[in-house]
Amino acid sequence: MPRTLQLMHWLLYNSVVLFAVVVTLVFWSLIYKPKDYQGAELRWSTASVHALNSVFVLVDMIVGAMVFSPHWSHSLLLVVVGLLYFALAFINRAVNGWFTYDFLNYDKHGAIVAATIVGIVVGCLLIYYVIYALQLLLERYLPPKFATPYPPQDSEEEEETIQMEGVNNTH
Repeated sequence: MPRTLQLMHWLLYNSVVLFAVVVTLVFWSLIYKPKDYQGAELRWSTASVHALNSVFVLVDMIVGAMVFSPHWSHSLLLVVVGLLYFALAFINRAVNGWFTYDFLNYDKHGAIVAATIVGIVVGCLLIYYVIYALQLLLERYLPPKFATPYPPQDSEEEEETIQMEGVNNTH
């Protein structure tokens, strides 16, 4: 698989895993107010959107054998993606005149908004490495039974091709 596709696959998987947990925590700690979610259908809808995604991610981590990287640059890249999401919320305010989330309303909450964003960013970094530790525990105590081997890097594929061509020319 080309290196670019590997990077895109990694970014998609890691962002889904990290942001599913972050969304769950942010929603239930900052956004959810029981009085706003009356009725069984609305409560079920809210729970399925803002809680079950983390459950599905955990199941995927147990069943799948995807690798979650501990390298600092990978976690930093996901933090940048999260900051871009916050920037989009502020662009929405500038264009449409309203905030996507009330906790980002700096007219209403003032400097608390900046502290909240910093807290969420730091939380993203912590959650990233907690998920990595969870993956290590899962690999140790529930090793995948049908894991596929890591795909060869581009340079390894080129070496194999060169070696194969050399073998074919000798016959």
